[in-house]
Amino acid sequence: MGIMVSLVFFAVGAIFTFAIRAEPSGISLVAVGVIIMLVSVAGFAASFYRDLWRRRIFEESIEQGATPPLSLDDDIVVEPTAPIVAPVHDYPNLTEPL
Repeated sequence: MGIMVSLVFFAVGAIFTFAIRAEPSGISLVAVGVIIMLVSVAGFAASFYRDLWRRRIFEESIEQGATPPLSLDDDIVVEPTAPIVAPVHDYPNLTEPL
């Protein structure tokens, strides 16, 4: 769960807790909202800790003069010496009648 997703879930939980005044039978919307907010706070803390940990690893590698293990902004790691080959697709010939 990312930081932005956590904030969105917190907003949804706050809406359930404070804005909706309906009373459906068998479920408490206030309790559901509080649970969603608590889970989003835990997700926010985990995402924040993960981002701090990644930044620390990145900064330590730069200080030691090594190549950083991962880029902070990229989720896809590609070997820079690997050849780039476009995938081959077998599309049907659309000019012929069916």
